[in-house]
Amino acid sequence: MNSSQELFDAVLTGNSQKARIAVEHALSNGTDVRELIGTMNSAMEEVGRKFSRSEIFLPEMMVAARAMKSAMEILEPLIVGNPILARGKIVIGTIKGDLHDIGKNLVAMMFKGAGFEVVDIGVDVSREAFLESIRQESPRIVAICALLTTVLTELADAVAFLRDSAARNDFKIMVGGAAVDSEFAERIGADGYADDAGEALQVAKQLLGIA
Repeated sequence: MNSSQELFDAVLTGNSQKARIAVEHALSNGTDVRELIGTMNSAMEEVGRKFSRSEIFLPEMMVAARAMKSAMEILEPLIVGNPILARGKIVIGTIKGDLHDIGKNLVAMMFKGAGFEVVDIGVDVSREAFLESIRQESPRIVAICALLTTVLTELADAVAFLRDSAARNDFKIMVGGAAVDSEFAERIGADGYADDAGEALQVAKQLLGIA
C-alpha cells in the first residue's frame, strides 16, 4: 500500500498516529504537499458522504476530523503564506448567543484539510467582532454557525450588517448549523448554506470557483 492510500485510510478510519506517519513518509519520499492535501480532502469528503447517509455518526466523524487535524499540523507550516498552496483565508465563528462549537470545529477542520487558512474566532461572536476580524484578516469567506433557533434573529442581523459593510464585495458569507436551512439562508441574504461539514467544503469551493 502506498503512502497516499495509507493516509486516505488512516483519515477515513480516524487513526491519527497512522495519518501522521503516512504524511511524514510521503514527504520524505518527495510527495507534493498538494497531493497530500487532496488525499485528506477526499477522505473527509467520503466521511461526509457516509455521515449524510447515516452509515457513520458524529463520534466517527469527529475521530476522522481529529486524524486529519493531526496530519495537517505537519503540513500547515508548508501551506500558510504560500500563494501556490493556500486557497485563501476563511473566518469562522458561532453567532452571538450560541456557545456550541462541535459543528464549527468540524467545518474548520474540513477547510484546513482542503488547503484553506482558517481563522477560528470562537463562539458567542457578535456581528461587530465578525466585522473586526474581516478587516484584520481579509478573508475570502466568512462562515457563521448557529445551532440554536433562539439566535436566528441575531444571525440574520449579522448577515445584513456584514452585507452592508464597506468590505462586503470582498468576501462571501456562508451560514449553517442545526438551526438553519437553505430557505432561511436565502431569505437573509447569505451567499451559501451547508447542512454539514462535508457539504460546507463543497459550497465554499463553489462560491470561490475552485476545484
